[in-house]
Amino acid sequence: MIRAFQKEDNNRMLTISTLAVEQISGLSRLDCLVSGATKLISLPDIYYRLEVAIESPSSTIADFSNLLASDPDLCARLLSMANSAFYSFPSKIDTIDRAISTIGLRQIRELVLATSVIKTFNKVPLGMVNMNSFWEHSVAVGVFAKSLAQYAGLPYSERFYVPGLLHDIGRLVMFLKVPDLMHELLLQRDSQKQHLFVLEHEQLFYTHADVGGRILESWNIPQSIYEPVAFHHRPDQSGEFAVMSSAVHIADAWVNKYSVGSSGERFTPQINPEATRLLGIEESELDKVWRIAVDDINDVIRQFVCH
Repeated sequence: MIRAFQKEDNNRMLTISTLAVEQISGLSRLDCLVSGATKLISLPDIYYRLEVAIESPSSTIADFSNLLASDPDLCARLLSMANSAFYSFPSKIDTIDRAISTIGLRQIRELVLATSVIKTFNKVPLGMVNMNSFWEHSVAVGVFAKSLAQYAGLPYSERFYVPGLLHDIGRLVMFLKVPDLMHELLLQRDSQKQHLFVLEHEQLFYTHADVGGRILESWNIPQSIYEPVAFHHRPDQSGEFAVMSSAVHIADAWVNKYSVGSSGERFTPQINPEATRLLGIEESELDKVWRIAVDDINDVIRQFVCH
């Protein structure tokens, strides 16, 4: 159980937080934090079995279908997502075989990853986190990132969804591994009216974005996913996937603006002008894209989070 904290003045709270970091043996560096987390949380075996099957030239749709069928809950979530407004297929997809042939293996793999991460973290006791609210925020960011890419005329806009969905998983790791410190930072967030990711960096010299990117990389997740996660607060420093990082950055700010779920932030982050330039969208257009996307966002939240 998380202990209650009395309100303190800002200087006192800063002192407590600094001491908390120093007293957490082996967790003051990003590598140590991630190493400790990977001993507690890992992706289910089915994700890696699917990876092996995809790499095998002899695999057939029946092989993939049989593999996925070994996890009925996963199948149900995949079919639910396939029939959501995210894809807007004209007819119902009622079998995994059809989902694979219609959506494609790359998208199936990414949806399996997304579902697996949600299931993995939902099994972890995180007393101070409302997981429904966390995933509502995450799904909204994923769908809006995809909508931004679509509006900007970028190819394969559906690939923007999973990095958006997973952008804040590093914060779950931090709530798991350093709960007292995170509780202190939440108090500072409110008393100072400061962004939580800024406070993370002030105290730790890294943020939840760095943690999330590093843990995804340690799981051998593709760079097209872990890089936008790692750079969603600083898209101007992203590399090969800077456009995707920019879409996630903008989507995160706009979802916070409209308070769809929450991952711990209480205030709307400023949008980096480089992000809108890279994406080819004016900030004045974002509300228009939001109005187009909001029904899809709500539908996918119902299908994927409330399933």
